[in-house]
Amino acid sequence: MKRILLSVFMLITGSSVFAQYWSVQNTAFTTASRGISGLEVYDANTVWAFAYDGATSTNNVQEFTKTSNGGTTWTSGAINIGDPDLRITNISGVSSTTAWVGAFDDLIGLGGVWKTTDAGVTWTQQKALTTPNQSWTNFVHFFDANNGIVGGDPEGGEFELYTTSNGGSTWTRVAGANIPNPLAGEYGYNSGYYANGNNIFFYTGKGRIFKSTDKGLTWAVVFTGSTYGLTDFGGATIGGDMAWSDANKGIVFKKTYNTASPPVQTGLAIYGTTDGGTTWNSITFTGITAANGINDVTYVPGTSILVATSSAGGSWKSVDNGVTWTSIDTGVQHLNVRCSDSNTCYSGGFNTSSTVGGMFKSTQNLGVSDVINKKNKALLIYPNPTKGEVSVKADKKIITSNVIDITGKSVLKAESEKVNLSSLPAGTYFLQIDFTDGTSTSEKVIKE
Repeated sequence: MKRILLSVFMLITGSSVFAQYWSVQNTAFTTASRGISGLEVYDANTVWAFAYDGATSTNNVQEFTKTSNGGTTWTSGAINIGDPDLRITNISGVSSTTAWVGAFDDLIGLGGVWKTTDAGVTWTQQKALTTPNQSWTNFVHFFDANNGIVGGDPEGGEFELYTTSNGGSTWTRVAGANIPNPLAGEYGYNSGYYANGNNIFFYTGKGRIFKSTDKGLTWAVVFTGSTYGLTDFGGATIGGDMAWSDANKGIVFKKTYNTASPPVQTGLAIYGTTDGGTTWNSITFTGITAANGINDVTYVPGTSILVATSSAGGSWKSVDNGVTWTSIDTGVQHLNVRCSDSNTCYSGGFNTSSTVGGMFKSTQNLGVSDVINKKNKALLIYPNPTKGEVSVKADKKIITSNVIDITGKSVLKAESEKVNLSSLPAGTYFLQIDFTDGTSTSEKVIKE
Protein backbone atom coordinates (compact mmCIF):
# COMPACT_ATOMS: atom_id res chain seq x y z
CA MET A 1 0.00 0.00 0.00
CA LYS A 2 1.29 3.42 -0.89
CA ARG A 3 2.30 5.67 1.97
CA ILE A 4 0.70 9.08 2.37
CA LEU A 5 2.77 12.16 2.95
CA LEU A 6 1.36 14.05 5.91
CA SER A 7 3.15 17.15 7.12
CA VAL A 8 3.71 17.20 10.88
CA PHE A 9 1.63 20.13 12.10
CA MET A 10 1.42 21.04 15.76
CA LEU A 11 -0.79 23.85 16.95
CA ILE A 12 1.29 26.20 19.07
CA THR A 13 -0.69 28.37 21.42
CA GLY A 14 0.34 31.85 22.46
CA SER A 15 1.68 34.67 20.33
CA SER A 16 4.87 36.51 19.56
CA VAL A 17 5.76 39.92 18.27
CA PHE A 18 7.01 39.48 14.70
CA ALA A 19 8.55 41.57 11.99
CA GLN A 20 6.11 43.56 9.94
CA TYR A 21 6.84 41.69 6.76
CA TRP A 22 3.64 39.69 7.33
CA SER A 23 0.18 41.13 7.83
CA VAL A 24 -2.52 38.93 9.35
CA GLN A 25 -5.62 38.05 7.32
CA ASN A 26 -8.75 36.18 8.37
CA THR A 27 -9.46 32.93 6.52
CA ALA A 28 -13.16 32.94 7.57
CA PHE A 29 -13.18 29.30 8.66
CA THR A 30 -16.02 29.05 11.18
CA THR A 31 -14.16 26.55 13.38
CA ALA A 32 -11.17 27.66 15.43
CA SER A 33 -7.73 26.06 14.99
CA ARG A 34 -8.24 25.54 11.29
CA GLY A 35 -4.83 25.41 9.66
CA ILE A 36 -3.93 25.86 6.00
CA SER A 37 -2.99 22.41 4.74
CA GLY A 38 -2.08 23.75 1.31
CA LEU A 39 -2.53 26.82 -0.85
CA GLU A 40 -2.07 27.85 -4.46
CA VAL A 41 -1.34 31.43 -5.44
CA TYR A 42 -2.61 31.82 -8.99
CA ASP A 43 -1.75 35.53 -9.10
CA ALA A 44 -1.35 38.40 -6.65
CA ASN A 45 -5.11 38.56 -6.06
CA THR A 46 -6.36 35.01 -6.57
CA VAL A 47 -5.56 32.40 -3.92
CA TRP A 48 -7.30 29.15 -3.00
CA ALA A 49 -6.43 27.10 0.10
CA PHE A 50 -7.78 24.05 1.91
CA ALA A 51 -8.02 23.29 5.61
CA TYR A 52 -6.41 21.12 8.27
CA ASP A 53 -7.74 20.47 11.77
CA GLY A 54 -5.11 21.78 14.14
CA ALA A 55 -7.04 20.73 17.25
CA THR A 56 -7.51 17.05 16.34
CA SER A 57 -5.11 16.04 13.59
CA THR A 58 -6.88 12.73 12.89
CA ASN A 59 -10.03 14.55 11.79
CA ASN A 60 -10.51 14.66 8.03
CA VAL A 61 -11.53 18.17 6.97
CA GLN A 62 -13.06 19.02 3.58
CA GLU A 63 -13.08 22.81 3.63
CA PHE A 64 -11.64 25.58 1.48
CA THR A 65 -11.07 29.30 1.65
CA LYS A 66 -10.41 31.70 -1.20
CA THR A 67 -9.74 35.31 -2.06
CA SER A 68 -9.94 37.20 -5.33
CA ASN A 69 -8.97 40.62 -3.99
CA GLY A 70 -5.54 39.96 -2.55
CA GLY A 71 -6.83 38.84 0.82
CA THR A 72 -8.89 41.89 1.71
CA THR A 73 -11.69 39.37 2.14
CA TRP A 74 -11.61 35.58 2.31
CA THR A 75 -14.61 33.32 1.76
CA SER A 76 -14.69 29.81 3.22
CA GLY A 77 -16.87 26.85 2.37
CA ALA A 78 -17.26 23.07 2.25
CA ILE A 79 -15.65 20.88 -0.39
CA ASN A 80 -18.67 18.63 -0.87
CA ILE A 81 -17.41 15.78 -3.05
CA GLY A 82 -19.95 13.18 -1.90
CA ASP A 83 -17.71 11.11 0.37
CA PRO A 84 -16.59 12.58 3.71
CA ASP A 85 -13.88 9.90 4.07
CA LEU A 86 -11.89 11.07 1.06
CA ARG A 87 -8.84 13.15 1.91
CA ILE A 88 -8.18 16.34 -0.04
CA THR A 89 -4.71 16.25 -1.59
CA ASN A 90 -4.54 19.81 -2.95
CA ILE A 91 -6.54 22.64 -4.47
CA SER A 92 -5.88 24.57 -7.69
CA GLY A 93 -7.87 27.69 -8.57
CA VAL A 94 -7.69 30.01 -11.56
CA SER A 95 -10.35 32.63 -10.77
CA SER A 96 -12.80 33.73 -8.11
CA THR A 97 -15.25 31.04 -9.24
CA THR A 98 -13.25 28.17 -10.76
CA ALA A 99 -11.06 25.65 -8.97
CA TRP A 100 -10.27 21.94 -8.79
CA VAL A 101 -9.42 19.59 -5.94
CA GLY A 102 -7.86 16.14 -5.89
CA ALA A 103 -8.94 13.57 -3.31
CA PHE A 104 -8.19 9.95 -2.39
CA ASP A 105 -9.03 7.19 0.06
CA ASP A 106 -6.41 6.61 2.78
CA LEU A 107 -6.55 2.83 2.41
CA ILE A 108 -6.95 2.01 -1.28
CA GLY A 109 -6.17 5.27 -3.09
CA LEU A 110 -8.51 5.81 -6.03
CA GLY A 111 -10.23 9.21 -5.79
CA GLY A 112 -9.99 11.68 -8.62
CA VAL A 113 -10.64 15.29 -9.57
CA TRP A 114 -13.58 17.56 -8.71
CA LYS A 115 -14.30 21.01 -10.16
CA THR A 116 -16.29 24.01 -9.03
CA THR A 117 -17.41 26.84 -11.30
CA ASP A 118 -19.64 28.58 -8.76
CA ALA A 119 -17.04 29.66 -6.19
CA GLY A 120 -17.17 26.39 -4.25
CA VAL A 121 -20.93 26.08 -3.76
CA THR A 122 -21.00 22.81 -5.72
CA TRP A 123 -18.26 20.37 -6.77
CA THR A 124 -18.56 17.96 -9.71
CA GLN A 125 -16.28 15.01 -10.33
CA GLN A 126 -14.50 15.25 -13.67
CA LYS A 127 -12.01 12.40 -13.51
CA ALA A 128 -11.87 9.18 -11.47
CA LEU A 129 -8.83 6.99 -10.91
CA THR A 130 -10.18 3.46 -10.76
CA THR A 131 -7.61 0.71 -10.02
CA PRO A 132 -7.67 -0.13 -6.27
CA ASN A 133 -4.28 0.01 -4.53
CA GLN A 134 -2.59 1.25 -7.70
CA SER A 135 -4.49 4.34 -8.77
CA TRP A 136 -3.78 7.04 -6.22
CA THR A 137 -4.65 10.68 -6.80
CA ASN A 138 -1.56 12.64 -5.74
CA PHE A 139 -2.29 16.07 -7.19
CA VAL A 140 -4.28 18.10 -9.68
CA HIS A 141 -2.94 21.31 -11.15
CA PHE A 142 -4.37 23.76 -13.67
CA PHE A 143 -2.01 26.08 -15.51
CA ASP A 144 -4.96 28.17 -16.71
CA ALA A 145 -8.69 27.73 -17.19
CA ASN A 146 -8.21 25.06 -19.88
CA ASN A 147 -4.94 23.20 -19.37
CA GLY A 148 -4.51 20.90 -16.41
CA ILE A 149 -3.02 17.64 -15.18
CA VAL A 150 -3.84 15.01 -12.59
CA GLY A 151 -1.00 12.88 -11.27
CA GLY A 152 -1.05 9.50 -9.60
CA ASP A 153 1.11 6.50 -8.69
CA PRO A 154 2.23 3.78 -11.11
CA GLU A 155 -0.73 1.86 -12.50
CA GLY A 156 -0.22 -0.93 -15.01
CA GLY A 157 3.55 -0.38 -14.85
CA GLU A 158 3.50 3.35 -15.68
CA PHE A 159 2.88 6.51 -13.71
CA GLU A 160 -0.80 7.36 -14.05
CA LEU A 161 -1.00 10.92 -15.36
CA TYR A 162 -3.77 12.56 -17.37
CA THR A 163 -3.85 15.94 -19.10
CA THR A 164 -6.72 18.10 -20.32
CA SER A 165 -6.93 21.12 -22.62
CA ASN A 166 -10.64 21.87 -22.18
CA GLY A 167 -10.96 22.61 -18.49
CA GLY A 168 -11.32 18.98 -17.50
CA SER A 169 -14.22 17.95 -19.74
CA THR A 170 -12.02 15.24 -21.25
CA TRP A 171 -8.69 13.76 -20.15
CA THR A 172 -5.92 11.94 -22.01
CA ARG A 173 -3.45 9.63 -20.29
CA VAL A 174 0.21 10.50 -20.71
CA ALA A 175 1.76 7.69 -22.74
CA GLY A 176 4.33 5.53 -21.01
CA ALA A 177 6.84 6.48 -23.69
CA ASN A 178 6.56 10.12 -22.56
CA ILE A 179 7.63 9.53 -18.96
CA PRO A 180 10.54 7.50 -17.54
CA ASN A 181 9.58 4.15 -16.07
CA PRO A 182 8.99 3.93 -12.33
CA LEU A 183 11.52 2.10 -10.21
CA ALA A 184 10.42 -0.96 -8.26
CA GLY A 185 8.24 0.23 -5.40
CA GLU A 186 8.30 3.87 -6.52
CA TYR A 187 5.31 6.11 -5.90
CA GLY A 188 4.46 9.78 -5.61
CA TYR A 189 3.12 11.71 -2.64
CA ASN A 190 -0.12 13.52 -2.06
CA SER A 191 0.52 17.18 -2.88
CA GLY A 192 4.14 16.31 -3.61
CA TYR A 193 4.44 18.61 -6.60
CA TYR A 194 5.54 22.13 -7.55
CA ALA A 195 4.43 24.20 -10.54
CA ASN A 196 5.02 27.58 -12.14
CA GLY A 197 4.43 28.79 -15.67
CA ASN A 198 4.18 25.79 -17.98
CA ASN A 199 6.52 23.81 -15.72
CA ILE A 200 5.51 21.13 -13.26
CA PHE A 201 7.56 18.82 -11.05
CA PHE A 202 6.74 15.94 -8.70
CA TYR A 203 8.89 13.92 -6.31
CA THR A 204 8.77 10.28 -5.27
CA GLY A 205 9.40 7.73 -2.55
CA LYS A 206 12.64 6.80 -4.29
CA GLY A 207 14.08 10.31 -4.00
CA ARG A 208 13.58 11.26 -7.64
CA ILE A 209 12.13 14.43 -9.18
CA PHE A 210 10.21 14.28 -12.47
CA LYS A 211 9.96 17.44 -14.57
CA SER A 212 7.75 18.60 -17.44
CA THR A 213 8.11 21.91 -19.27
CA ASP A 214 5.08 21.44 -21.55
CA LYS A 215 2.20 21.28 -19.04
CA GLY A 216 2.69 17.61 -18.33
CA LEU A 217 2.80 16.15 -21.82
CA THR A 218 6.41 14.87 -21.63
CA TRP A 219 8.64 14.17 -18.63
CA ALA A 220 12.24 13.60 -17.59
CA VAL A 221 13.95 12.67 -14.33
CA VAL A 222 16.00 15.70 -13.22
CA PHE A 223 17.06 14.71 -9.70
CA THR A 224 18.22 11.34 -8.40
CA GLY A 225 18.20 11.69 -4.65
CA SER A 226 20.07 8.45 -3.95
CA THR A 227 23.20 10.22 -5.21
CA TYR A 228 22.91 12.57 -2.22
CA GLY A 229 21.51 10.16 0.35
CA LEU A 230 17.97 11.44 -0.19
CA THR A 231 16.39 8.09 -0.86
CA ASP A 232 12.82 9.11 -0.09
CA PHE A 233 11.20 12.57 -0.15
CA GLY A 234 8.78 11.47 2.57
CA GLY A 235 10.68 8.93 4.63
CA ALA A 236 10.45 8.63 8.42
CA THR A 237 14.11 9.54 8.99
CA ILE A 238 15.00 11.19 5.65
CA GLY A 239 12.72 13.53 3.74
CA GLY A 240 12.91 16.41 1.35
CA ASP A 241 11.26 19.37 -0.31
CA MET A 242 11.80 21.28 -3.54
CA ALA A 243 11.11 24.61 -5.18
CA TRP A 244 11.66 25.88 -8.71
CA SER A 245 12.07 29.44 -9.98
CA ASP A 246 11.61 28.39 -13.60
CA ALA A 247 12.49 25.43 -15.82
CA ASN A 248 16.19 25.77 -15.05
CA LYS A 249 16.65 27.01 -11.50
CA GLY A 250 15.66 24.70 -8.67
CA ILE A 251 16.51 23.85 -5.08
CA VAL A 252 16.17 20.72 -2.96
CA PHE A 253 16.14 20.56 0.84
CA LYS A 254 17.28 17.24 2.33
CA LYS A 255 16.02 16.87 5.90
CA THR A 256 17.11 14.24 8.41
CA TYR A 257 14.96 13.31 11.43
CA ASN A 258 15.44 11.33 14.62
CA THR A 259 13.05 8.65 15.85
CA ALA A 260 11.39 10.71 18.58
CA SER A 261 7.62 11.17 18.61
CA PRO A 262 7.01 13.58 17.05
CA PRO A 263 10.28 13.37 15.08
CA VAL A 264 12.77 16.21 15.38
CA GLN A 265 14.78 17.49 12.43
CA THR A 266 18.47 16.86 13.10
CA GLY A 267 20.09 17.53 9.73
CA LEU A 268 19.66 19.87 6.77
CA ALA A 269 21.43 19.92 3.41
CA ILE A 270 20.61 22.04 0.36
CA TYR A 271 21.29 21.31 -3.31
CA GLY A 272 20.76 23.67 -6.24
CA THR A 273 20.65 23.56 -10.03
CA THR A 274 20.72 26.34 -12.61
CA ASP A 275 20.63 24.12 -15.71
CA GLY A 276 17.30 22.38 -15.30
CA GLY A 277 18.64 19.50 -13.23
CA THR A 278 21.49 18.38 -15.50
CA THR A 279 23.89 19.18 -12.67
CA TRP A 280 23.30 19.77 -8.96
CA ASN A 281 25.65 21.46 -6.51
CA SER A 282 25.79 21.20 -2.75
CA ILE A 283 25.09 24.67 -1.32
CA THR A 284 27.04 25.92 1.67
CA PHE A 285 24.44 28.04 3.44
CA THR A 286 24.16 30.31 6.45
CA GLY A 287 21.23 31.74 8.41
CA ILE A 288 19.15 28.58 8.86
CA THR A 289 19.84 25.23 10.52
CA ALA A 290 18.09 21.92 11.08
CA ALA A 291 16.94 23.27 14.44
CA ASN A 292 14.67 25.73 12.63
CA GLY A 293 12.54 22.83 11.41
CA ILE A 294 11.92 24.15 7.89
CA ASN A 295 8.72 22.59 6.56
CA ASP A 296 8.14 24.49 3.29
CA VAL A 297 10.13 26.50 0.78
CA THR A 298 9.17 28.46 -2.33
CA TYR A 299 10.77 30.58 -5.03
CA VAL A 300 9.51 33.93 -6.14
CA PRO A 301 8.93 32.89 -9.79
CA GLY A 302 11.66 33.95 -12.20
CA THR A 303 14.04 35.22 -9.51
CA SER A 304 16.72 33.96 -7.10
CA ILE A 305 14.53 34.88 -4.12
CA LEU A 306 13.40 32.09 -1.78
CA VAL A 307 11.12 32.06 1.25
CA ALA A 308 11.18 29.23 3.81
CA THR A 309 8.76 28.65 6.68
CA SER A 310 8.58 26.52 9.81
CA SER A 311 5.59 25.06 11.61
CA ALA A 312 7.74 25.28 14.74
CA GLY A 313 7.78 29.05 14.26
CA GLY A 314 9.51 31.50 11.96
CA SER A 315 10.17 32.38 8.34
CA TRP A 316 13.30 33.24 6.38
CA LYS A 317 14.29 34.65 3.01
CA SER A 318 17.25 34.19 0.70
CA VAL A 319 17.97 36.42 -2.28
CA ASP A 320 20.93 34.43 -3.59
CA ASN A 321 19.46 31.00 -4.39
CA GLY A 322 19.68 29.65 -0.86
CA VAL A 323 23.25 30.58 0.06
CA THR A 324 22.43 33.29 2.61
CA TRP A 325 19.25 33.29 4.71
CA THR A 326 17.90 36.09 6.89
CA SER A 327 15.07 35.90 9.39
CA ILE A 328 11.73 37.46 8.47
CA ASP A 329 9.97 36.66 11.74
CA THR A 330 10.35 34.38 14.76
CA GLY A 331 7.93 32.52 17.00
CA VAL A 332 5.05 32.67 14.51
CA GLN A 333 3.80 29.37 13.14
CA HIS A 334 3.79 29.11 9.35
CA LEU A 335 2.50 25.95 7.70
CA ASN A 336 3.31 26.69 4.06
CA VAL A 337 4.19 29.54 1.71
CA ARG A 338 3.78 30.54 -1.95
CA CYS A 339 4.52 33.78 -3.84
CA SER A 340 3.28 35.36 -7.06
CA ASP A 341 6.05 38.01 -7.17
CA SER A 342 8.52 39.67 -4.84
CA ASN A 343 5.78 41.96 -3.53
CA THR A 344 3.20 39.27 -2.87
CA CYS A 345 3.60 36.13 -0.77
CA TYR A 346 1.02 34.24 1.26
CA SER A 347 1.70 31.90 4.17
CA GLY A 348 -0.85 29.70 5.87
CA GLY A 349 -1.23 29.54 9.63
CA PHE A 350 -3.96 28.76 12.16
CA ASN A 351 -7.05 30.85 12.93
CA THR A 352 -8.47 31.45 16.38
CA SER A 353 -12.00 32.22 15.13
CA SER A 354 -13.90 32.98 11.94
CA THR A 355 -12.79 36.59 12.17
CA VAL A 356 -9.26 36.25 13.54
CA GLY A 357 -6.21 34.98 11.71
CA GLY A 358 -5.28 31.98 9.65
CA MET A 359 -3.38 33.60 6.79
CA PHE A 360 -0.36 35.88 6.43
CA LYS A 361 0.34 38.16 3.48
CA SER A 362 3.56 40.01 2.72
CA THR A 363 3.68 43.77 3.21
CA GLN A 364 7.14 44.54 1.78
CA ASN A 365 9.17 43.81 -1.32
CA LEU A 366 11.55 40.94 -0.67
CA GLY A 367 14.13 42.72 -2.83
CA VAL A 368 17.80 41.81 -3.01
CA SER A 369 19.28 44.31 -0.56
CA ASP A 370 20.75 41.61 1.70
CA VAL A 371 23.08 40.54 -1.07
CA ILE A 372 23.85 44.04 -2.29
CA ASN A 373 25.29 44.94 1.10
CA LYS A 374 27.69 42.01 0.95
CA LYS A 375 30.09 43.09 -1.77
CA ASN A 376 31.83 40.43 -3.73
CA LYS A 377 35.38 41.68 -3.90
CA ALA A 378 36.12 39.34 -6.78
CA LEU A 379 33.28 40.84 -8.86
CA LEU A 380 33.52 43.92 -11.04
CA ILE A 381 30.63 45.49 -12.97
CA TYR A 382 31.42 48.48 -15.18
CA PRO A 383 30.52 51.09 -16.20
CA ASN A 384 27.98 51.71 -13.46
CA PRO A 385 25.94 53.91 -13.96
CA THR A 386 25.62 52.99 -17.63
CA LYS A 387 23.80 54.27 -20.66
CA GLY A 388 23.65 50.80 -22.20
CA GLU A 389 26.14 47.95 -21.96
CA VAL A 390 27.82 46.76 -18.79
CA SER A 391 30.66 44.25 -18.47
CA VAL A 392 30.90 41.66 -15.72
CA LYS A 393 34.25 40.34 -14.49
CA ALA A 394 34.43 37.60 -11.86
CA ASP A 395 36.81 34.92 -10.63
CA LYS A 396 34.22 32.23 -11.42
CA LYS A 397 32.56 31.15 -14.64
CA ILE A 398 29.23 32.86 -15.28
CA ILE A 399 26.18 30.95 -16.50
CA THR A 400 23.66 33.77 -16.77
CA SER A 401 23.23 37.41 -15.86
CA ASN A 402 19.66 38.28 -14.98
CA VAL A 403 18.44 41.88 -14.81
CA ILE A 404 15.67 42.38 -12.21
CA ASP A 405 13.61 45.54 -11.82
CA ILE A 406 12.61 47.06 -8.49
CA THR A 407 9.41 44.97 -8.37
CA GLY A 408 11.44 41.77 -8.48
CA LYS A 409 10.52 40.96 -12.09
CA SER A 410 13.14 39.57 -14.46
CA VAL A 411 13.30 41.93 -17.45
CA LEU A 412 16.45 40.82 -19.31
CA LYS A 413 18.82 37.84 -19.40
CA ALA A 414 22.25 37.35 -20.91
CA GLU A 415 24.57 34.36 -21.16
CA SER A 416 27.83 36.25 -21.53
CA GLU A 417 30.01 38.68 -19.61
CA LYS A 418 28.32 41.62 -21.31
CA VAL A 419 24.76 42.77 -20.63
CA ASN A 420 23.07 45.39 -22.80
CA LEU A 421 20.49 47.48 -20.93
CA SER A 422 19.83 49.83 -23.86
CA SER A 423 16.27 48.59 -24.31
CA LEU A 424 15.31 49.26 -20.68
CA PRO A 425 13.95 52.52 -19.26
CA ALA A 426 16.23 54.62 -17.09
CA GLY A 427 16.19 53.58 -13.46
CA THR A 428 17.60 51.25 -10.82
CA TYR A 429 18.00 47.54 -11.52
CA PHE A 430 19.63 44.56 -9.85
CA LEU A 431 22.03 42.41 -11.84
CA GLN A 432 21.81 38.85 -10.55
CA ILE A 433 24.72 36.67 -11.67
CA ASP A 434 24.58 32.86 -11.51
CA PHE A 435 27.85 30.91 -11.51
CA THR A 436 28.62 27.35 -12.59
CA ASP A 437 29.38 26.31 -8.99
CA GLY A 438 25.72 26.87 -8.07
CA THR A 439 26.27 30.18 -6.26
CA SER A 440 24.96 33.58 -7.27
CA THR A 441 25.33 37.21 -6.33
CA SER A 442 23.53 40.46 -7.08
CA GLU A 443 24.63 44.07 -7.54
CA LYS A 444 22.73 47.29 -8.08
CA VAL A 445 23.03 48.80 -11.57
CA ILE A 446 21.88 52.29 -12.56
CA LYS A 447 20.60 52.75 -16.12
CA GLU A 448 20.88 56.41 -17.18
